[in-house]
Amino acid sequence: MERRGEDNLQEPYWKTIAGGLVFAKQTIVNKICSIYNLVLTKVVDALFIKMLFGKKNLQKTHKVIMMVGQTGAGKSTLINGMINHILGVEWKDNVRIKLIEEHTSLDQIQTSNVTCYEINHQEGFKIPYSLIILDTPGFGHTGGTEADKHIVKQIRACFTSPAGVQHIDAVCFVIRDTDIRLTDAQKYVFDSVLWIFGKDIEENIIFCVTHCDDPEEPEVINTVVEASVPCRKDEQDRPVYFRFNNSDIPVHSDNKIKGGSSKIGEIHWEESMENMEKFFNFLPNLNTRSLSLTQEVLKERRALQIILEGLIPKMEEQTLKAHELEKLKNTLKEQEADIERNKHFQYEEKETRTRKIKTDETSVNCRECETTCHHPCKVSHSKLAYFCEVFYWNADCRVCGHGQSRHFCERHKWETYVVTVKKTYEELKKKYEEKANAMKSSVQNVCDKLSAEIQTAEREALKLIETAKKCLQRLQEIALKPDPFTITDYISLLINDEASNKKPGYIERIKVLRKLKQQIKEKETRNEK
Repeated sequence: MERRGEDNLQEPYWKTIAGGLVFAKQTIVNKICSIYNLVLTKVVDALFIKMLFGKKNLQKTHKVIMMVGQTGAGKSTLINGMINHILGVEWKDNVRIKLIEEHTSLDQIQTSNVTCYEINHQEGFKIPYSLIILDTPGFGHTGGTEADKHIVKQIRACFTSPAGVQHIDAVCFVIRDTDIRLTDAQKYVFDSVLWIFGKDIEENIIFCVTHCDDPEEPEVINTVVEASVPCRKDEQDRPVYFRFNNSDIPVHSDNKIKGGSSKIGEIHWEESMENMEKFFNFLPNLNTRSLSLTQEVLKERRALQIILEGLIPKMEEQTLKAHELEKLKNTLKEQEADIERNKHFQYEEKETRTRKIKTDETSVNCRECETTCHHPCKVSHSKLAYFCEVFYWNADCRVCGHGQSRHFCERHKWETYVVTVKKTYEELKKKYEEKANAMKSSVQNVCDKLSAEIQTAEREALKLIETAKKCLQRLQEIALKPDPFTITDYISLLINDEASNKKPGYIERIKVLRKLKQQIKEKETRNEK
């Protein structure tokens, strides 16, 4: 929509807004320029903030852009520049506008919460649609990886909440022109965001290059190509990007002030607004993408995390059992003669047992096998347990394999622990004696039975690992940035965790995990599934 010219009797749009009290009081006043904040209506979700400007205009479509960048990339200034363009602020005006909640600093908002700004279309906007800006806090900030994980959690909430967004038009990576190579922090930003989306988003990923004066292609684009970042390409098979010179929002200087700073500022302003116009004209050319596949990716990743957490104690139990049976078999073979002469022969064995631990949070527990399949769980009522992520569509649990009817939401969890017990050979022999005949089991027969039980324990451990593998394979199918870990990588992590935590029986479990890891590698070498 064209801006109202000076020949038009109506006032410029930003003045109309001010008259309608949709600006907050001016926050910065000097002899040159006043900076105003938009008055926004705040809606707080559990994990993200939503800010509304204006009433919904059902006659206009709305576009959704997600702004992502490393801390210090210039994302906040770029967003403020977008708002000035949309509202029609010109260089000669003595007003600049910032998209910011009243009484809250921009840094405080953008380094802590994902914020969804819904800018509803008003008569006189320079764009013909409403705009939703999903502003993410800067990845790689001082909060560390835990803070970054929380950002991803907030984005997931925004994509799945009824108050959030249901589609997306563009994912905008904000990078500086001065970045001649991608730092580890920037790679981390790319990976963290790409990790969230499904494959169908690739054509909607574009780059906003800030602090860019040169009309030629920025050098940082070559860096993006070398890093193989999935994105939309132009006719020359180059990443689609837009240049912005936004070291700051320049303000109009009084002509009486000596020097050329005013003219330079005006040039930067006009270039910035021209590039803003190119960006917003390009946006409708992108196919709007539903977030259904992205939500599936997020759901699968969450399920994978829960399943792995639930599988760990089961794998610990089976791996320890396999090791102890193997050790017992070797002991019987080495001392066969003594055992035949001494029916009271004793040996020690480590066993995994379970106990109830009271908790303040809800656990989804299986009464069939007395294990905790998910803790903590947001589902608090047993009749609604099937809403927990551990269940397949047919209500079977992905951790223990039992049906939903055997699971209950309870304020306790089952915890495994290891004890060392003394046993006699007589007890062991009776366990393995065949009921079909009266013949007594020899040491060799008992060893054969032990071998079969060892194989069963190892198969059970592998079955648990295969469950995790299925989740990984599904993620490979649907994710834009598949999980880089293979199933052997996960076993390596389990080994490292065992070595670090040193819980009773860890040495024995590590030995079996290494054995299972080698078995999987051999199967992969033979191209077996």
